[in-house]
Amino acid sequence: MEEIIYELTASASAGMLGKLVEFPFDTIKVRLQTDNSGRFKSTMDCIKYTYRNEGFFKGFYKGVGSPMFGAILENAVLFVSYGQTYKLLSDNLSDLQKIVISGGVAGSFASFVLTPVELVKCKLQVANLKNTVNNHTVLNTISKTLKESGVKGLWKGQSSTFLRESLGGCVWFSTYEISKKFLKNKNKNNESKQWHSLASGALAGIMFNFSIFPIDTVKSLVQIDHKTTISSAIESILSQKGIHGLYNGLGITLIRAAPANAVIFYTFDMVNNHLLHNKDAI
Repeated sequence: MEEIIYELTASASAGMLGKLVEFPFDTIKVRLQTDNSGRFKSTMDCIKYTYRNEGFFKGFYKGVGSPMFGAILENAVLFVSYGQTYKLLSDNLSDLQKIVISGGVAGSFASFVLTPVELVKCKLQVANLKNTVNNHTVLNTISKTLKESGVKGLWKGQSSTFLRESLGGCVWFSTYEISKKFLKNKNKNNESKQWHSLASGALAGIMFNFSIFPIDTVKSLVQIDHKTTISSAIESILSQKGIHGLYNGLGITLIRAAPANAVIFYTFDMVNNHLLHNKDAI
């Protein structure tokens, strides 16, 4: 039980710091994914438009409250589920098999936390682009969603998020663990260094986002409009933009993924190890 508390503390810290790093990039990603009007010609065009018309905090950090809270829950579910699942799996399985299965289980659990959080986030991130009164807040967005679709409306896009997170969880954790082990073995003293967590976390974030990006694009479109379905979102993207439309915003997403996930894994490892090593003094 003590170890779980330490994992919760470490994951909460990691989630908050990671979200602060990634959120401005995520705002641009969502706007590029959901832009059906041709407003933005490129990633840089979207960045310039956002800063020029909305400023830094109101533009790039619009809606950060919901995902900041969500990041705490998400990382708590991810890391604790991963750790506990790994311990429960049979020793007859290889280490890689246990990592992949644990990652998938952790991601699937996290999807149920992420769906309502990301729905509110995506709606707020594109709200300023619409010609409406600028009274968009987390509470107003939740209230409007409840009026339109009821409680189940907050979980619109759950199937897409579940698929993204369960597959992504396998990739995320396995990339991190394999990379970290590889770097440790390459070290002449066979020791883990702090930069191993940073480098492995950065690579894990890149691989996660690259592997699931088309699913994420569809999810974003489904969540910003309560009338949009998965099939209509895919049809809309392919008819208007072709296959490459599924990858709108991939560039800035990969750029954000490296530092954000490096921070997440590094913070988790450092805080968790510190608490474990000093538990007698706590």
